[in-house]
Amino acid sequence: MFRTASAIRTFRNLTCGALLLSTQGMGQDRSPDVRFITLDEVKGRAAGAAASNVAQLGIDAAKYHRQAAQADYFPKLNADFLNLHYNKFMGQTIQLFRRQAALPLFGKDETIVALTVTQPVTQLLQIRQAVNVARADEQIARAKGGQLTAQTSENLERVYFELLIANRRQTIAQKKVAALQNTQQLATVAMQSRNVVDSDAAFLEASKELVMTESQVSELTKSLNALIGFAPDTRLVLAVPEPALETISLSQATQQAVTNSPEVVEAEQTLVKARAASKLSKLEYIPAVAVTGGYVNQPQPVIPLLPNDFSFLGVIATYNIFDFGKREKTLSERNTQVQMAEANVAMVKSKVAANVQKTFLDLQRSQKIRDLTRRLAAGYQETSLENTSTRAAESEMFQAELDYRTACTQLKRLLDGR
Repeated sequence: MFRTASAIRTFRNLTCGALLLSTQGMGQDRSPDVRFITLDEVKGRAAGAAASNVAQLGIDAAKYHRQAAQADYFPKLNADFLNLHYNKFMGQTIQLFRRQAALPLFGKDETIVALTVTQPVTQLLQIRQAVNVARADEQIARAKGGQLTAQTSENLERVYFELLIANRRQTIAQKKVAALQNTQQLATVAMQSRNVVDSDAAFLEASKELVMTESQVSELTKSLNALIGFAPDTRLVLAVPEPALETISLSQATQQAVTNSPEVVEAEQTLVKARAASKLSKLEYIPAVAVTGGYVNQPQPVIPLLPNDFSFLGVIATYNIFDFGKREKTLSERNTQVQMAEANVAMVKSKVAANVQKTFLDLQRSQKIRDLTRRLAAGYQETSLENTSTRAAESEMFQAELDYRTACTQLKRLLDGR
């Protein structure tokens, strides 16, 4: 028994010495900067880095696609250039009254420059539906564009409070290790082997907890420094944020969430696209009519019987007389897709309303728990005693505040559609 107690004490002393040397070595190798920062400052510093470049690029791509579709409203100007050389005479030789005459069909060398303008007429109805589809895609991209920024802000708040909680737990572990070390010294003086073994085991367990909390503090500090742009070794002193408060009724929250929800917006715009596709199918029954005009210049006449330059103006019309029922089946398909999109809009709105109700109830529950933990922490702080119970109460208070803010953030994301 005495040998076991002696071995545990020796291991205990080696562990304490290693921890002390590691702490001293870290202090001698570098002296990290100490920065006092608040939650609002953290969000402000990370705002620039959290810009959703990818989302903005998606919005820009959808906008350019819509603008490209709108360009089809205007006439198209085409230019053609042709230069040919034939190795034979392109025509016929005729004989009349013992005389031969050459009748060229094309010149041996020919150059043609032509400018053509074409303005669609009935196709404008189809272009309008294509623009509606492109505009719907743009609205969907804009609705989803703010989600990345909101997720970054939520991640910052979570890391901030986790670091506050880890700091309090580290303090609790340090006080526990110090108290057990004093207990070990008393047990050693009393020479009670059972007490020595029990206190050494408790001390080793507390030392293990201290190492884990210190590692967690270090990891969270580096993560937060990376998010706000500080040096990785910067030591952060975090201010305790004021309690958040959200005041909104369930009916208002449901109405606002349904209006701004990206899922609802996407479902509604999908319905717009389905209706546009259905109208495009109906337009297949209308002839495609276009007005065209142009100017042709041939310095060396291609056809000698024609003038060197001339202009023209005309109408082009095409119509599909019979396609074995393809248009009818396509129209039926598009009408069915419209019905599916309408049903999907109603289903998504019901889903968003259910999510709002669940998040609202979670917010109310977390607010009650947060208020109780704050009252408990305030009771310990009134005693003016910096003990383990005070730090533990503060840790629970920060965890409850984080849970409340997380529920509050989730509700805001539903309300703002992010």
